[in-house]
Amino acid sequence: MARRRKSSKSVSTIDVSGVERVVVKVGSGVISGKGRLRPKAIADLAHDITVLVHRGYQVVLVASGAIAAGYASLGLTRPPANVIRRQASACVGQYRLMTTLAKAFNKHRIQVAQLLMMEDDIEDRRRFLSARHALQFLLSKGVVPVINENDPLANEQATLGDNDHLAAMVTNVISAQLLVILSTVAGVLDSETGEVIPEVRVGSAVERHVTGSMSATGVGGMGAKIRAAQIASRGGVPTFIADGGEAGLLARILEGEHHGTLFVPRDHKLSGRKRWIVFRTKSRGTIHVDDGARKALIERGASLLPSGVTGVDGKFSMGARVDIKDRGDTTIAQGLVSYSSDEISLMRGRKVSEYKRIIGYEYVDEIIHRSDLVVWGSDGEPT
Repeated sequence: MARRRKSSKSVSTIDVSGVERVVVKVGSGVISGKGRLRPKAIADLAHDITVLVHRGYQVVLVASGAIAAGYASLGLTRPPANVIRRQASACVGQYRLMTTLAKAFNKHRIQVAQLLMMEDDIEDRRRFLSARHALQFLLSKGVVPVINENDPLANEQATLGDNDHLAAMVTNVISAQLLVILSTVAGVLDSETGEVIPEVRVGSAVERHVTGSMSATGVGGMGAKIRAAQIASRGGVPTFIADGGEAGLLARILEGEHHGTLFVPRDHKLSGRKRWIVFRTKSRGTIHVDDGARKALIERGASLLPSGVTGVDGKFSMGARVDIKDRGDTTIAQGLVSYSSDEISLMRGRKVSEYKRIIGYEYVDEIIHRSDLVVWGSDGEPT
């Protein structure tokens, strides 16, 4: 679907003409306050997303606000830090959030659907694909999926940490071409001048402008938004961090205007499978390799064989994502293992021909096949 770019005093440095799928993340500070939702802000958001849908875009909304909408009803005076109280607040607030969103979109005859996600839904390939297929079907029917972290069931082990991070994950799940994070500020502010930093490119030390402060609900903050934008950029997805209180901003961004801070992705794009490997939230262990293996992985794009393995840290099973570190303890790659940590420990430094004698069977030659391997470049980005 061809779309014209309108003229603007500030034109984005990215071409949005090919964008079809957009992930919009809205912070709790934009749509809630003092333990209550802000119906007017939610109505404005629904209107702006409806404009995109009517123009032919497919939009997924990642919405914070469940805890912020629920804690006051439980007699709490501020967003709780305690896990149980946070879960209880989310139980109350999630229903209110979805009810208010559904009512706002219904005025525009747009149907919404709810999907709650946790870390395991991203980590597990089958569940990842199930979420992908369900979301793709909903989008094909003109539905706006509303995604939130499953706060009522999340704990410190299962949580993704914040909905900014989740939004970055969702760009990978649905193969979105753009992420817009709507915040209470107009973008990333320069710590010296206080002005919005218009553009961030790969390798920029933008974190130095951010304090360690968090949002009122105890998660997120600008640091989380920056990390989310950097994650999305690794998958080739440009990200805007912009003012969620500015009416009509979404449409103007997709007309080519520049608003807030734009995180420009690398030109090199990873395959869908390698994006999934990079986007997963954590590694389950570490494989240490010698100089020969390091050179083979980085310079020749080779698979990892047991002969180059010098050590194994952690306990993990076949299919787990692990970090690969060189002799200097630098992470040079990440990948999905074809054998367990116990088996790799037994095979380290050995030849492929010794598999059967050492572990009793032979599955594949490679500890990690090159198609399941992502090597990190000198700029700290995946290749």
